[in-house]
Amino acid sequence: MSAHADRTAVHTGQALITYAELGRQVAQRSDRIGGADDPRPLAVRLDGSGDAVAALIAALLSGRPVVPVDAALPSERVRAMVGAVHARAFPGCDLPGCDLPAAATAAGPPPPTVRIPPSCLVIAFTSGSTGRPKAVLHPAALWLNQIEELGEELGLGPDHRAAQALPVGYGGGLDITLGALFNGATLHLVEPRLDGVDAAVRALRHHAPDSLHLSPALLRAICGAPDAHAALHAVGVVATCGEAVHSADVRALRALAPSATFINRSGSSETGNLTFNVVPPACPLPDGMLSAGRPARHKQIRIVDDAGTTLPDGEIGHVHVTSAHIASGYVVDGRVELFESAADGRRDHRLGDRGRFHDGELHLVGRTDDTIKIRGYRVDIAEITSAAMAVAGIDDAVVTITTTRGRPEIVAHLAPTPGRRPPAVADVRAALGTVLPTWMQPTHLIMVAALPRTSSGKVDRTALPDPVDRAPRVAPRSVTEGLLAPIWADLLSVSDIGADDDFTSLGGDSLTAVELIRRIEDTFGVRISPSTVVSAGTLAALATRIDGQADHAGAGVVAELPSVDDNFIRWAGRPLVFAFAGAGEAALAFAPLSRRMRGYRVIGLQAHALERRGLPDWTITRAARRCVDHITAIDPTGPYQFVGHSLGGVIAMEAARILARSGREVSHIVCLDTILTGPLGTRSSVALTDCTASAAHAAQSRAPARRTELWRTRMALLTAGWRRRPTEAQWALFHELGRRSAMLHRLRPYPGALTAVLAEDNPDLAEWWYSVAPECRAVHRVGGDHNGMLRSPHVDRTADLVRSALSGVPV
Repeated sequence: MSAHADRTAVHTGQALITYAELGRQVAQRSDRIGGADDPRPLAVRLDGSGDAVAALIAALLSGRPVVPVDAALPSERVRAMVGAVHARAFPGCDLPGCDLPAAATAAGPPPPTVRIPPSCLVIAFTSGSTGRPKAVLHPAALWLNQIEELGEELGLGPDHRAAQALPVGYGGGLDITLGALFNGATLHLVEPRLDGVDAAVRALRHHAPDSLHLSPALLRAICGAPDAHAALHAVGVVATCGEAVHSADVRALRALAPSATFINRSGSSETGNLTFNVVPPACPLPDGMLSAGRPARHKQIRIVDDAGTTLPDGEIGHVHVTSAHIASGYVVDGRVELFESAADGRRDHRLGDRGRFHDGELHLVGRTDDTIKIRGYRVDIAEITSAAMAVAGIDDAVVTITTTRGRPEIVAHLAPTPGRRPPAVADVRAALGTVLPTWMQPTHLIMVAALPRTSSGKVDRTALPDPVDRAPRVAPRSVTEGLLAPIWADLLSVSDIGADDDFTSLGGDSLTAVELIRRIEDTFGVRISPSTVVSAGTLAALATRIDGQADHAGAGVVAELPSVDDNFIRWAGRPLVFAFAGAGEAALAFAPLSRRMRGYRVIGLQAHALERRGLPDWTITRAARRCVDHITAIDPTGPYQFVGHSLGGVIAMEAARILARSGREVSHIVCLDTILTGPLGTRSSVALTDCTASAAHAAQSRAPARRTELWRTRMALLTAGWRRRPTEAQWALFHELGRRSAMLHRLRPYPGALTAVLAEDNPDLAEWWYSVAPECRAVHRVGGDHNGMLRSPHVDRTADLVRSALSGVPV
């Protein structure tokens, strides 16, 4: 440190610490360690501060094994870590489970110890992303090799500014922290977990680092931030670790930082650095996932079969590493289990990964636990992951293997691109079907808002939602079922359709339903409504409706919606929820929400004449009266609970006023993305700050229609409800009808209990709702756009908020 005394060592955003000051802080902390006769490891709490870095270095120089503990870990995890190796807290570190003080203990029984080898410098713990974390013993030789290699590979040295957005308490972050400081570089610590992505982008603009070190997931998030170009364009090296990288991630980086060299390094808690893949700016990129790269120095990597025999290039097997610079063993149940060492000090370790070599580079193809054969073919998890991430609208993906009734099945968890409408599951399945062989196509596609991650940034596989198992297949039993099954299979890209399969559970949505209606009319000469697709649900039920050539929805306005619990059998005692569809929406839009409303019976209400011939309701008040007629026919007394999406929220409020005048009570209304600006703002009697201006802006932003289009729309509206049109055209026409009825409606304060749930792109201010509904209980925002909030993966959060509002139980 004396060689760089006046240079900045650590920059945390709050403070600048020179190497001279860092040396003084390390010396002060070293003096406080004490307990010379206490052989236990030292546990250091690492929170990304300069103080924590000084404590870490002091602990490393103490001669005792060091347990890095990330400050974001839950208490139970910390207790398990320090308890596994009987560690004590570094002075000043408040760590649960460290029951004895850091200073020398008073006379009495000696503290319990684990006999750690004297060569051990660090005790690292595996991430636990695939199971129980393990304590791994790192000898000093591993870290000396690691620090020197990182300096060479990443260019860490004097006059270099390295920005680290990795947790210091984990392997990847510890690497860069020690690699930068022991090579004389300046370390800029960025903490996106606490401050958020936008703050990280601002920090990068301020620091102007030479290199940036982070996880692939964080790189994707930063590349998608508004000021990403200003933050990244001057960075010379961007290095990731922890997970495989898709070529699309590097292309996105190049668009923002065309001169940056990209480096992905692979490794594990047992091996330290394993491989480096260095991609210069002009280097061509492959399609799909990048290779792991060439082996790290002093690491011999082989691909072996189950018997340990080395396999030739191109063949897939277990990844096996031999080196004197890997871990020396584990601590298991209080016992040290050392790896066997050869005379030259080299040790062998077989990773839990499978891979192959090609042109001197290692290609990882998945975990050993995920290795299966389907129809005699070995499944390549990396190829499936790459194909999933290449689908438009998918931002992140992880592929795993599950076993159902003794049969292996592929499960893909998918996270949509932030700010975009998630693609339909059926569309994703169809896209994968064009690039993957049949035996590699996932059995289950599960949309999630974001992949769950551990504190280190890795995907937490233990937190991934379980797939919903399809019922055992019942072969189609009638001619109609037999003809309908291949139509479903084609639209949903699902094979072996059975009589009990459910349309929406297999990924069907409103757009798929439109195409299904067309196919049914072409095949059977029968026209059915979208609500029939939902209420019939299963293949067998829909076939029965086709055979009967009848639509049982109540006057085309009321539609029973599917329940997650059963097929409309055990409804007795369940509270009713009436769901009001928005302008131009069918009750079908509520089907995903209804499936998540366990314990409720949900009944959808949609515009009169949307699906059957009739006279449309030209005003919101008239639509509300018609809905009240249907509601009281189903439940004459109440009390009632309403959910309204878009304009349906306003209709629900008017229906509640009508019911109140007849002495009936509406206990709660949940408005889902009811937009107060635009058409509703033109005649509103509610004083909303800036609402009038927003409404005017919305009106101006609406492209003026040409005269011929205007008259064509007027003529279409005159025949709306009487002249039947294709489903999409019918929905668009009724959406325009709803827009006009909203412009004529005078929005008044609603006096009852109400909760508002807004989509992330809703332009309204949350506080407006407390003027619209003085008894408003809460205003929430959820991911997804206006319609996306009712679709997977965002509908899960929407449903949680609806259940909470109706039950009064906080989520």
